[in-house]
Order: sequence, then C-alpha cells, then structure tokens
Amino acid sequence: MTPRKTAGTAGGEQATGPWRPTWSPHRTRPGLPPLTVVHDPGDDYAFMAAALAAHTPQAGRITVHPTPVASAPASLAHDLLRSMGKHLPHDGSPEVVGWAAQAEIAWRAAAAWMSALRIGHVVVTRTHRISSRHFEHLFALRELTGMRLTLLCHGPVPPALSAVLPALAHEAVHTWAAAHRALAATELADPPTAARFAWWEAAAHFPPHPGEPCFLLPARRTPSRTDIQAASCRLDLDATVLPLPAAGRFPPEPDEHTTLLAHRLHARIAHPVHAAALALRILTGRQATQLPHPATPGTNTRTEPGRWTGTPTWAVDLIEAGDCFGNLDRPTRAEGPLRLSGWDQTAVTEAARTCTLHELPAPGSRQGRTRGRPGSTRPGRSTPTTR
Repeated sequence: MTPRKTAGTAGGEQATGPWRPTWSPHRTRPGLPPLTVVHDPGDDYAFMAAALAAHTPQAGRITVHPTPVASAPASLAHDLLRSMGKHLPHDGSPEVVGWAAQAEIAWRAAAAWMSALRIGHVVVTRTHRISSRHFEHLFALRELTGMRLTLLCHGPVPPALSAVLPALAHEAVHTWAAAHRALAATELADPPTAARFAWWEAAAHFPPHPGEPCFLLPARRTPSRTDIQAASCRLDLDATVLPLPAAGRFPPEPDEHTTLLAHRLHARIAHPVHAAALALRILTGRQATQLPHPATPGTNTRTEPGRWTGTPTWAVDLIEAGDCFGNLDRPTRAEGPLRLSGWDQTAVTEAARTCTLHELPAPGSRQGRTRGRPGSTRPGRSTPTTR
C-alpha cells in the first residue's frame, strides 16, 4: 500500500504536482475494498466499544475517534495522526505548527505515515457528525492508499454520505454481530512484519516532563563518561544524560537507551520529513544541511519495497515515512540528498528539543544555560509554504 510515486487521479490520469486530498464519486479507483457503513441509530455503546477494541496498530488497523465539533479541514487528519501515536507540536510557534494548519500538508503527512506503518484498515467513529469536506478527504485517502475504510454512524446517516453511497461499492451493516466481523477484518495487501520495531508501544510522555532523561546527539565516536559529564556541566543539564552508540554504529536492534529515544521519535514528531531528518541526523552524525536522501542512508540498499538493509529497525519506518511524504509533496523530485528548507531545519531542531536531544558542545565552548537546549535561540520566523 505504498503511495504511488506520482500522484494521480482515480481514473488513471497522472498529475504533475503534489497529491491533494480531493475526490469525485464518479472517478473511483477500481479494486478497492468495499466501503463499510455501520448503522447504529440508537447510539448503542456496544458498537463504540467494539470499534475502540478494534484498534490494533500492530495488525495494521487503527480506530479514529474524531475530535468533537472540530470542523477545520485539517482536524480529521490530526485525529488520524494521533491514532497512529503521533503528537502535533505543542509550543505554538508559527514555524512549527504552520504546516499542521494546512489541510493538504496535514493529509499528506497522514498518508505518508499510513504507508510507512502499514496501516491497511481505518475505522472512524462518530461519522454522523463529520463534515462533507472530511468525507471527501477520507475517500481521497482511501483512493491513494487502497485501505479498507469502516464508518460508524451513531445516528442517522448524514446527507453528505448518503449522497455519494450510490456511486460507491459499499456494504451496510445493521447488527452488532455483523459490525464485530467488519471491524475485525484484517485482509491487508501489505501486512506488518513480525520483525518490525514496535512503534505502537511508545509510552513517551508528551509534552516532555521536566527532568526526564536526556541524550546527546551521536558524534563520530562514542562519548566517554568524561565527555558526558563535561557536556552536562557545559550545557547545565539538570537531568540524567543517557549514552547512545556513536553515529554509524547503531546495532540492528536497539538497546534500552536507544529504545527510549526511538519511542520519543515515533511519538513526538508528527511531520514525516522532520522525523526522518532527525533519525538520519542521529544515525549519520551529520548536520541537517548534509543529510543523505531518506532512500539512501549511508551505504544501505533496498532489498524489498520500503525496507533497507543495515538500517536499525527503529529507524526504518521513520525514514520510509519521510520518503513517502516527499513522493506525495514533490512527485517529480530528483534523487539526491534530503534537502531541508530553513524552516524545516528549524523544525528539526525543535523536534530534537522535544525529544530531549542535545548537541555535544565543542571543547572549550561557553555554551550556558540560555543555549543549553536546541531551538532555545531561533532564527527568524517564517510560515512554511511547501512543507
């Protein structure tokens, strides 16, 4: 279910620009699983409980509970991101949250994560209260990814959905037993593998709590205990500093400290490109302006669609999500290094701060309390236009 390299319409015509979450009922992609509409006019809690129990990301199925009365075009995309364990930036700065307010970018981010994380079945509750624009975006996402989509209407079917159902292959479900079977459907074209990193188990506190253990961004060599103690003093860190392997020396399976950091990367960074860039920064030890392309981290090679040899398991989904987003954002972009705008670089710095990652200061640095956290001094703010 990897998104197409070039975004196109359901009718097969190729588009040259970024993928947009637009949909027409008369140009439906053939071969999609039938849309399932669960009718619960009496708002029986048993239907809701079954839907919530169906949330099993490790099996490629998520349940999305839309935020009440949130009608902004991007809001349902935000709910999708949260259902995949992603948290939006919380500090409110324009350069960080600007992308999240733009519906097209937010829906591309949701589509990229769905592809990388192998989400093949999406269950949406309370669909009798979502807007016609949200239905359009959901159906566009279904067209792009080929996912199975199950809609629960805990009340009358809304006019926006009734109007398009005749043009869609769909099945109506009216009993709890039939709803239970539909919610448990697991026929995925590209199911998750048992060897993947358990990103769905992330228990990273968000926002970060004061004094939580922190990390130093990996350098070309593994820092010694003396290096860590000196860095703690120079950065004035009032927290435990946990060691990480040197750049380029991460084992295939993460150790305890790397697992803790990986869970933060998976849970605290909602933009796929920023998550991929920070993962590459950690793996390679390079600055944000010198990162390799997500598809070619170091000397790794592709062995099967979306999987890389030599890349630690915790980083594979992050890197692939960044690549998927790039394919949706700029379908005709040339292969080469991951190019980050000035705004993107600022956002990656903010992401490092959110994950409590600190730059190891150079020997003799006078970096003090006011500069101890990445992102504490920010470049000029600007609103993103292409990310």
